[in-house]
Amino acid sequence: MLCPSLTPLVFLGLVSLASGRVLSARDGDVAVLERWKPHDQVEVFQEQASAGVHGELELRFKPWLNVGGGCFPYAAVDKDGNHGMGLRPTGDDDGDCGDATKGQLYARVGTSNGRTGIVYSWYQPKIQTDSESHKHSYSNIVVWVHSDKCGPTADDHRVVGISYSNGKDTYDKALSPGTLYAAGSTAGNTHPVVGRDGQVNVFPSLDDAEHALYPPLIGWDRLPPLATEQFNGIQYQHARCPFNDGNIQASLDAAFNADFYADLKAKRDDCEAETSTPAPPGTFKVVDLECMKQGPESGSSTCPFSLAKDDGTTLDETDAEAILTHMTAQTFLRYVKGDRAALTDTCVFYTKAVSAERAGTGLAVEATDWACRESQKPRYTAWNLFPNAYDASTHKGVRDFFAMFTPGSWLDPVRKKQQEFEKTLPKGVVPPSVRYFQQMSEAMAEACFGKVIIMTETPSELALYEPGKKYQDISFNNVFWSHERPVLQRKVKAGEIQLYALDADTKEAWEIVDVDTFRLGPSTKFRRDLESESANQILGTFEQSQVQARDNFCPRSGLASQPPGQDWFGSYGSNGW
Repeated sequence: MLCPSLTPLVFLGLVSLASGRVLSARDGDVAVLERWKPHDQVEVFQEQASAGVHGELELRFKPWLNVGGGCFPYAAVDKDGNHGMGLRPTGDDDGDCGDATKGQLYARVGTSNGRTGIVYSWYQPKIQTDSESHKHSYSNIVVWVHSDKCGPTADDHRVVGISYSNGKDTYDKALSPGTLYAAGSTAGNTHPVVGRDGQVNVFPSLDDAEHALYPPLIGWDRLPPLATEQFNGIQYQHARCPFNDGNIQASLDAAFNADFYADLKAKRDDCEAETSTPAPPGTFKVVDLECMKQGPESGSSTCPFSLAKDDGTTLDETDAEAILTHMTAQTFLRYVKGDRAALTDTCVFYTKAVSAERAGTGLAVEATDWACRESQKPRYTAWNLFPNAYDASTHKGVRDFFAMFTPGSWLDPVRKKQQEFEKTLPKGVVPPSVRYFQQMSEAMAEACFGKVIIMTETPSELALYEPGKKYQDISFNNVFWSHERPVLQRKVKAGEIQLYALDADTKEAWEIVDVDTFRLGPSTKFRRDLESESANQILGTFEQSQVQARDNFCPRSGLASQPPGQDWFGSYGSNGW
């Protein structure tokens, strides 16, 4: 039985999740769970690109690497989340790091300013130059691609420019004309040949690919959970991982060059009519969106849960880790109750509660009730958008996605794993239940378009939910900052959403005009004036049948699964999470 004080008081909708991450330090570097391993013992992942078009893009433009000085590329993290210890910057600049069989190339597709870029990055155990010498270093390039076709395949894309890293977070964007291209695992000379001479920067190689390195590529979404946890959680004293969740968007934005796309439209004018559903997000695999066609106001999900995994095998429902590994944001996205049309201008997120009076309840009920009943139009929180107990009871094969703490449910193995976690509360380990709701939260952020509302007690201080600032202890993280913020920022910059902060007390709202600082702009109104509206006026806005459907829909959310006094999606408790 879960004690109320230990029940996961964490999660989604821009909430606080307790993924404590301050762990063991080595010379100023802080790794998750003290997971260090000698740099030459970190096992390399076999080549596995992302699924669908994104993976095909990753392979089509995968670079060759000519290393003329310094360390060869090495794998940074293995499947168990062990990070290479690195090397002290002494002796030769390539001392103890010249094994060409230990390399790994990391790839992640994303967007900046509505344009597609592929980040290719590799890790070195040390860097040893006149200007910079320390353990751990990353080099990377961003390959910018374009297609003028509707629904393009990978082969329809061409390179329009390459940005070469010349520092931890800076790029040289003027070197593209000198890039040589070679053949590789795909047809044609589409693979840039990149040079590195032991310095901080990389550049177009003057040599061909005859003696170049071609380490196995691993797509970000193919990394196992413990590996991504390490990439997201490790705190380097000097280095910066350019492709983890916290840095990927900043890397793409820093590498973007509008000149690459001069006179090139983001898409053809006649493509819109051919697109019935939104293209998959920049960091996501291709998914089956069939179940998203039913709007949230249908009241219940009829979408049966599939045990088939992406690799063609069947999910082991007795294995908690297998369930958690399967239930990624990508999987949750398949079961969102609503397509792009239904989820445009209708999404409401909420932060954790920070005031004493709301500490025990959070904003879950307030946000969901406001979204359902008080806003100018029907809107939805996460509690409305995923299959719940009502859905599971009325439609065969549907799973209750909020049954995390229901004994005997399909999530019971995870519940038991959570109980084991609570016995020891190991530092730096993301609680099993939190891992599950992290992914649900990210899926909602990916599914929403248009005007997106964030209910919070602190509209002007959303930037202070960053770990180490006013509303988040540096020893922990929250789902807003780690999983929702990167998605929402990317989608604002891509022109897919506009963000608004809604005061939980006054219900006044403001547009967020700078998504990097969360600076507020003009105020606006999303709430119906219930006191001045007569019943007839309301019925003039919503037909009688729609009003009835809305009244039925609100209580059928997943909120019924959350006991009074708990706030799964809003805050963490005092248990060290």
